[in-house]
Amino acid sequence: MRGMSEAENESINDTGEVPRPRRRGVLAIPTLLTIMNVLFGFITILLALRASEANVMGDPLRAGRLFQLACWALIVSAIFDTFDGLVARLMKATTEFGKEYDSLADVVTFGVAPAVLVYAWALHVFGRLGAGIAFVFLVAGSLRLARFNVISGKTDHRYFVGLPIPAGALTISSIINYAPQPVTDKRFALIMMVVTILIAFAMVSTVRYRSQKFKNVQKPVPVQIFLFVVLMIALFLKWPAEFMLVFGLFYVSSGPVVKLWNLAFPRSPEAELPAETKLPG
Repeated sequence: MRGMSEAENESINDTGEVPRPRRRGVLAIPTLLTIMNVLFGFITILLALRASEANVMGDPLRAGRLFQLACWALIVSAIFDTFDGLVARLMKATTEFGKEYDSLADVVTFGVAPAVLVYAWALHVFGRLGAGIAFVFLVAGSLRLARFNVISGKTDHRYFVGLPIPAGALTISSIINYAPQPVTDKRFALIMMVVTILIAFAMVSTVRYRSQKFKNVQKPVPVQIFLFVVLMIALFLKWPAEFMLVFGLFYVSSGPVVKLWNLAFPRSPEAELPAETKLPG
């Protein structure tokens, strides 16, 4: 065509239409939500360090309040982490950059932050050993994210392979939020060490966990699920600390329990397929 550069000519698709450039603002919104995720993860780390300092200065009450604030900051991070992918899918603005940046953000928010938090709250009692256990949690979480990026799209979208790193981080924070006073008893610190190790191994295991992601955000939600979500929100508002603790421990244990149940009572291979892939008749 006359008056059209070679680059413009190549941009015309097979139908003769010039594709509309993707709006930069659309791409910026999910990225901004991911940045907020990192921000509150960073705030969690700062609050944990301040709580540790208050504990060293002999003010456990202030330390407990700061630990609680750190846990809530981590919860806010999880909310942003949930909505960045949801908004990206709604706006059809998913990109490879967004996926990689989200994984890097999760390493900070759900890897480094809970590791620092659990060390400052309880594992510091064991000195270098406690720091090593917190590092094991961080390494397990980073390995979990790397594996997720590799197998994403190749497995059943209804399940996660291994405990998701946000679930592991929120389980740790739910325990701390329920009893925020700094740990001084070595017996209880030993229990938290075992719990941290078990959660770390759950993240790198091959045990399947039910996915809570919204794959089809435009599909109508059944009334039963809507009422169940409303009930969960009501319980959370009434007993936030207790609800988070019970829900976190329930989700972490659900994978091994279902695994043992399936080993004891195996189902047919056809029953494992998603409903849309089953053959008619």
